[in-house]
Amino acid sequence: MVLAPYRTEVTERGRRRVVGALLTGAVLLVVSWAAWLLDRSLLASDTRPAYYEYEAAFALADAWLAFLLVAAARSLRARRATALLWLLAAGGASGFLLATDVLYNLQHGVWFASQRGLLELVPNLATGAGTIALFAWTWPRRAQLLAGD
Repeated sequence: MVLAPYRTEVTERGRRRVVGALLTGAVLLVVSWAAWLLDRSLLASDTRPAYYEYEAAFALADAWLAFLLVAAARSLRARRATALLWLLAAGGASGFLLATDVLYNLQHGVWFASQRGLLELVPNLATGAGTIALFAWTWPRRAQLLAGD
């Protein structure tokens, strides 16, 4: 079996895909917060006041992550050297928020307490996959990204 060589250059197709993924992530954050603010029962996997307080504490951090995702998408699309900074910052922020959320969910048995708890697992898995994919795409291309246009 012959494996195709691993491509580490920033192709136009790859750039468009990553920009799309970054903007999709930002939109999903905004939509989830809009849903949370309009009707918590749409997303809440628990009804304890402590759970609501915990989730509310993520508002600023999620807004920061959305900003980083948009900044990364804009700089990547414009072929700026700052794309590397924004991509790595977005990956780091996403990983930190994921770790915080996963630890809370494990400590409080959120995932397996109910079917709604299992719904909480879906965004955690998606965020984990997205974070790993972002680093896996960015780091091997760091020299080309840093060179800009």
